[in-house]
Amino acid sequence: MAGFLPLTFHFWTRGFPETVSFGPSAGREVHGATMVVLYYQKGLRSAWGQIRKGQRVNADPRDQVNPFPTMIIGLRGRAMAKVGGIESVLEPGQMVFIPPGIAHEAWNPFDEPAEFILLMFGDGARPRP
Repeated sequence: MAGFLPLTFHFWTRGFPETVSFGPSAGREVHGATMVVLYYQKGLRSAWGQIRKGQRVNADPRDQVNPFPTMIIGLRGRAMAKVGGIESVLEPGQMVFIPPGIAHEAWNPFDEPAEFILLMFGDGARPRP
C-alpha cells in the first residue's frame, strides 16, 4: 500500500505542473478534521486541513502518537492544540512542531474554521495502508 498511494496521487494529478485543488469542498473527514492530501512520497506526507467548530482531531488515543516528526502551520482561524499534555492556541502564522512519539490532538471551540498545512516527514512518514 505504501507504493500504491503515491502512485494514485500521480494518477489524479496528471499533467505538468501537477496541481491539487484544496479547500472544504475538495476534502474528506480524516481523524476528525476535513483534509486534502497535497503530496505523499516516502519520507513526506503533506495535507491541507480545516477544523470546524466542535471538531476534534485525534480524539482516539490510538491516533495521537506518530513515529515521525509533524509540523502544523496555522493559516486562518484559531484552534486549540494539546502537545505532550500542554494546551496552547494555534494562531494564523504560527507553526507547532510535534516530535516523534509525543501525544497530540487539536480541537476548535471557536466560531471560525481553523485552516492549516500539515507536514509529516522523516523515517516512517509514509502513506498508511
